[in-house]
Amino acid sequence: MKKIFSKKLAITLISSLSVGAGIVLACAGDWEEEGASSNFTPEAFVDSSYKPFFYSNENFYYSIGHDTQHDTRFNESNVNDWATYLGSGTPRPELEYLLRTATEGSIDSVAGYTAGKLKTLPAGMQSFQLFKKADKKTIAFLTYLSLAKKTEVFAVNNFEYEWDYDSKKKNPYYNARPLNNKLTQEFTKAKDPFLKQRYWFQLERSYFFNDSAQKAISFFDNNEKAFPKNELYYRSMAYAAGACYKLKNYTKANYYYSKVYDGSNVLKTVAHYSFHPQEENDWKATLALCANNDEKATLWQMLGVFYGDQNRAIQEIYALNPRSEKLNLLLARGVNSEENNAANSGLDDLINHIAQAGNTSQPSMWHMAAGYLYMRSGNTQQAAASFAQAEKKLPKEKAVQDQLRILKLLNTVASTSRADSKLEKAILPDLEWLLNDQSKIEVRKQAAINSIKAALALQYKNQQELVKAACFNNYKEFYEDEKNIEAMKSFLNKPNKTPYEALYAKQYPLTVNDLLEYQAIQLVYKENLSEAIAKLEAAALTEVLPGNPFTGRLQDCHDCDHEAPQKIKYTKLALIKKMKDMEDKIKAGTDIYTNAMLLANAYYNITWYGNARAFYDSKVDGPFYYSVNFFENAPSSMDLATKYYTLGLKAAKTDEQKAKCHFMLAKCERNKYYDEKIFSSKNSQDGDHGSQPDFLAWNGFVSLKQYANTQFYKEAIRECGYFKTYTRK
Repeated sequence: MKKIFSKKLAITLISSLSVGAGIVLACAGDWEEEGASSNFTPEAFVDSSYKPFFYSNENFYYSIGHDTQHDTRFNESNVNDWATYLGSGTPRPELEYLLRTATEGSIDSVAGYTAGKLKTLPAGMQSFQLFKKADKKTIAFLTYLSLAKKTEVFAVNNFEYEWDYDSKKKNPYYNARPLNNKLTQEFTKAKDPFLKQRYWFQLERSYFFNDSAQKAISFFDNNEKAFPKNELYYRSMAYAAGACYKLKNYTKANYYYSKVYDGSNVLKTVAHYSFHPQEENDWKATLALCANNDEKATLWQMLGVFYGDQNRAIQEIYALNPRSEKLNLLLARGVNSEENNAANSGLDDLINHIAQAGNTSQPSMWHMAAGYLYMRSGNTQQAAASFAQAEKKLPKEKAVQDQLRILKLLNTVASTSRADSKLEKAILPDLEWLLNDQSKIEVRKQAAINSIKAALALQYKNQQELVKAACFNNYKEFYEDEKNIEAMKSFLNKPNKTPYEALYAKQYPLTVNDLLEYQAIQLVYKENLSEAIAKLEAAALTEVLPGNPFTGRLQDCHDCDHEAPQKIKYTKLALIKKMKDMEDKIKAGTDIYTNAMLLANAYYNITWYGNARAFYDSKVDGPFYYSVNFFENAPSSMDLATKYYTLGLKAAKTDEQKAKCHFMLAKCERNKYYDEKIFSSKNSQDGDHGSQPDFLAWNGFVSLKQYANTQFYKEAIRECGYFKTYTRK
């Protein structure tokens, strides 16, 4: 057997005896919810106590980023145990304070008060009802608690993350002899089983931290038969296992860790984390310590989780007991790891072999797993046969039934060569259930929803049923053809849709108004303002643009324009109407210069370079616009702005007006150069513009030089460093 610890590199081990304090796991950060990419739900089949060991491609233990319970793991159960011991009338808040918060000194003072040695209780505890009766059990509790508080010097770490360990770990030279002597006295004379077990635990823990490892092992072994196998028992065993580990007796350490893992749910992860399989001979020796096949199955299950021997573990447990519930976890992990492209050679055949034998505790689970893996490999016919076998042995649990229903639907869609009316009729009930009743489904469904919608969309796209394709899986190319948009609008407006049409219409993320807005935006860039106005009026949008689109600056400053006071707030519709008004005035020969310059500014500002980028934002572009190359998806053409700045230049009467026109044309020329030479190049995708020249003299700058006598020229030199550099060459 190999020493397989590759996955454990994701963890920082705070000590070689992590069971004593807990484990610290590497934080996975902000990730997609676990299980979101899975179609096979372990929660439907596997006991919930094994949840930390479900497959995760993000965290070491499922849904656990950091284990921060080192000092608090047993707080609640400890309070519960003492509340039961002291009686139902014990005020819980008082008990919680004494066990969790009170200092060693304050507990000693309380003990002195109940013994008649002190006249008053410590401040903050004078109203405690618990001390008024001071009966035999209360005094025994305080005697114990006084000693237990002393063990916190070495047993409570007070660190939350792995990087705290070196700075906060305890003094290794703590002299525990006086404490151990007192604990031994109390352990020896204790008659009450509850108290005696607690003194046993405290001594075991102190021996582990402060005495010889062999003493800790012997003390546990010599006394363990006297106590019930409760949480405290397994906590004590964990320290004995850690002591074995100290002595490199991995055979016995692993055996004890397996018993802790199997006996205590709260200690499952820390016991498994401390589990340390070695070479084959050592492993066989550990198995030889087992009292029965169930203990052996536990060891094999622990080995099969993370240690690379999953198939062997399944085979061994199956040979020991085909009905062992410990098989279920390994089966679920195997399937989930396959889903995440962690291919496991031989797993498919192994699962199918066991499924066909039909002698496990959950035959339907094995048939479902076999069918799912068949489906993933493309053998949908065999998958259907496996699902049919699963259905014959299906239990009544809703989660299991939901799981099979999803897998069958996935397989039906995967097996089709054409999405015709026959298929649609066949899958409609299950598709309605999956897409419309998600909150009622008790298994993982998001991956199935995504997969089914994508598969249907691809089929419809291949069949040229593009409206259906876009409804199931919206895609950018659909909107490049105006006929598609009109077809979608007609479909969305269609009354009396069939049940299947209503279903896929509900999947479409956009509305008719969204499509009208998108069409209007495209029409503006084609200079078709009249039609754009008609469509936006029908869409009835009210969103206001953040800056005045008619502003023209020497230097582009979007933030400046957005922060500037706006006397008139422009919606998209109001902007287009104003642009249309200016266009009409130009055609009528009215104040051509002013209207041309304002219209040019508007066409400039509704590009990527301008202050009204929000104009081209739409829900149609939403998921595609912010894709790999942000710039490629944004309108950036300077053609319309250039057209109207040129028209303004022709209509200009003064040198000041002409100077401004030339400068604005230079800006357009610069932007066009950026589009064609820089942003469209491969280097621009990596942010590398180093191979491009850092200075070019635009034609507009050349022409502007003849207006050096104007105020605008002087302002341009002052505001534009690029132009200033040019004038000095």
